[in-house]
Amino acid sequence: MALDVKKTLLILRHAKSSWKNNSYLPDHERPLNKRGQKQGLKMGILLKELDIIPEYVITSTAKRAIDTSNLIVESSGY
Repeated sequence: MALDVKKTLLILRHAKSSWKNNSYLPDHERPLNKRGQKQGLKMGILLKELDIIPEYVITSTAKRAIDTSNLIVESSGY
Protein backbone atom coordinates (compact mmCIF):
# COMPACT_ATOMS: atom_id res chain seq x y z
CA MET A 1 0.00 0.00 0.00
CA ALA A 2 1.59 3.28 -1.13
CA LEU A 3 1.16 6.41 0.91
CA ASP A 4 0.43 9.63 -0.90
CA VAL A 5 2.45 12.09 1.19
CA LYS A 6 2.67 15.68 0.06
CA LYS A 7 5.44 17.83 1.49
CA THR A 8 5.62 21.59 1.12
CA LEU A 9 8.66 23.70 1.91
CA LEU A 10 7.97 27.33 2.75
CA ILE A 11 10.86 29.78 2.64
CA LEU A 12 9.83 33.11 4.09
CA ARG A 13 11.72 36.34 4.56
CA HIS A 14 11.20 38.35 7.70
CA ALA A 15 8.56 41.06 7.62
CA LYS A 16 9.39 44.77 7.42
CA SER A 17 11.91 45.71 10.09
CA SER A 18 12.67 48.99 11.75
CA TRP A 19 15.71 51.14 10.97
CA LYS A 20 14.69 53.63 13.65
CA ASN A 21 17.49 52.78 16.11
CA ASN A 22 20.16 51.71 13.61
CA SER A 23 22.77 54.11 15.03
CA TYR A 24 23.22 52.03 18.18
CA LEU A 25 21.29 48.79 17.59
CA PRO A 26 23.18 45.89 15.97
CA ASP A 27 21.59 44.59 12.77
CA HIS A 28 20.87 41.24 14.43
CA GLU A 29 18.72 43.00 17.06
CA ARG A 30 16.54 45.10 14.73
CA PRO A 31 12.83 44.57 15.57
CA LEU A 32 9.84 44.61 13.25
CA ASN A 33 8.13 47.92 12.67
CA LYS A 34 4.33 48.29 12.88
CA ARG A 35 3.90 47.42 9.21
CA GLY A 36 6.01 44.30 9.70
CA GLN A 37 3.92 43.21 12.67
CA LYS A 38 0.77 43.48 10.55
CA GLN A 39 2.47 41.59 7.69
CA GLY A 40 3.43 38.72 9.98
CA LEU A 41 -0.13 38.35 11.24
CA LYS A 42 -1.52 38.52 7.69
CA MET A 43 0.87 35.80 6.49
CA GLY A 44 -0.25 33.48 9.28
CA ILE A 45 -3.90 34.11 8.45
CA LEU A 46 -3.22 33.45 4.76
CA LEU A 47 -1.44 30.17 5.53
CA LYS A 48 -4.39 29.11 7.68
CA GLU A 49 -6.86 29.98 4.90
CA LEU A 50 -4.77 27.96 2.42
CA ASP A 51 -4.57 25.09 4.94
CA ILE A 52 -0.77 25.25 4.93
CA ILE A 53 0.07 24.93 8.60
CA PRO A 54 3.75 24.10 9.14
CA GLU A 55 4.86 21.02 11.04
CA TYR A 56 8.24 22.56 11.85
CA VAL A 57 9.60 26.09 11.97
CA ILE A 58 13.29 26.82 11.62
CA THR A 59 14.27 30.45 11.88
CA SER A 60 17.25 32.72 12.11
CA THR A 61 18.19 33.99 15.54
CA ALA A 62 17.78 37.60 14.35
CA LYS A 63 15.08 39.38 16.36
CA ARG A 64 13.06 40.37 13.28
CA ALA A 65 13.04 36.76 12.01
CA ILE A 66 11.98 35.33 15.36
CA ASP A 67 9.27 37.99 15.73
CA THR A 68 7.97 37.26 12.22
CA SER A 69 7.93 33.51 12.92
CA ASN A 70 6.08 34.03 16.21
CA LEU A 71 3.42 36.18 14.56
CA ILE A 72 2.90 33.62 11.80
CA VAL A 73 2.74 30.76 14.30
CA GLU A 74 0.19 32.58 16.49
CA SER A 75 -2.10 33.65 13.66
CA SER A 76 -1.92 30.40 11.64
CA GLY A 77 -3.01 28.08 14.43
CA TYR A 78 0.32 26.22 14.47
